[in-house]
Amino acid sequence: MRISRTAGLVVSSVACGVLAFGSAGGAIAAPATLAAESPTDSIAAQDALPGADKLTPQVKLLSEMAGVLNPVTELLDAVIAGGGKLPAAEAAKHTKAVEEALKSLPKSPGTALEVPASPSPDLPSVAAPRAADAGLELKAKAVVDLRAKVDTLLKAAQKGDAAKVTEAVTATITATLNVVVSIVVGGGLPAPNLEGLPALPKVPGAAEAPKVPGAPV
Repeated sequence: MRISRTAGLVVSSVACGVLAFGSAGGAIAAPATLAAESPTDSIAAQDALPGADKLTPQVKLLSEMAGVLNPVTELLDAVIAGGGKLPAAEAAKHTKAVEEALKSLPKSPGTALEVPASPSPDLPSVAAPRAADAGLELKAKAVVDLRAKVDTLLKAAQKGDAAKVTEAVTATITATLNVVVSIVVGGGLPAPNLEGLPALPKVPGAAEAPKVPGAPV
């Protein structure tokens, strides 16, 4: 029996469609099949990294340094690039960024930087909290000092007092360094071992860096 040209085209089209769908269906079904065959708890079943409970806090300390350095250096860059002047809107933006960075560091209640609403913001000046951990107390003091230096810098930059801005920039750089060093020597990080580096001082009463299995002494 002869099939008309039109009917033949229709049949061919349908056949191709079925074959294509079948291939695609197999391809679609394959991942689902593999997923069904794969154990869902394979990652959970893996052994934990030896010493992970001690390494994780060390990594967190390093991230605290980076978290403080970035927003403070951006503030300093903005002040320097502006010739010692900083508009109120810019001051508000950098104040928020710096305060966000300092949230995870030790501080007393109510020590957050205020978002400046005027050209000369009044930011709080607070005393460092007492702490049972000497390392923690040292970091708290460094954070309080950095807030005070940022406060002074913001006020000077919004007034456009070049001489005071230069002085405030230097003081803020030093205060930032104090925060970084207080994190390093406050306990929790291993001592650097690069030949030629001087030994870091130890804070009396600060927690010793945790020993990691297999780490060099």
